[in-house]
Amino acid sequence: MPEAKYSCEQDILCGVNLPKDQKNLADLEKKHLPVINAPGKVKKDDAFEIEVRVGGIDGVQHPNEPAHSIEWLEVYCGDTFIGRSGFSGGTSYGVTKFKVKLSHAHGPLKAWTKCNLHGIWEGVKDIKIEG
Repeated sequence: MPEAKYSCEQDILCGVNLPKDQKNLADLEKKHLPVINAPGKVKKDDAFEIEVRVGGIDGVQHPNEPAHSIEWLEVYCGDTFIGRSGFSGGTSYGVTKFKVKLSHAHGPLKAWTKCNLHGIWEGVKDIKIEG
């Protein structure tokens, strides 16, 4: 039997959306990409804060109304789960903060967020664990 080939490039609701050109973001990307604010390096087992905001790049804000909103936001270090925040359309905004400590990194900090109309989006920030 021939191998099936699947392509999701044109389906915004399939898989995780990444920017097509990080240096030239479309407005859709600017309002959906999670932006991670965290140190670039931390000491092993020292607590630090990770703040994540959905969109707002170049002032392009994501809508916050019941018909179009951010449902949730998750943070990982590589594939290791750190935390999740849920939001209510029209009342809460896609901004969250976690206080964490890491003994080692399994990869970069990664944030996933889900828009009820435009699917899942990913933001990434490198982090180095020292000591």
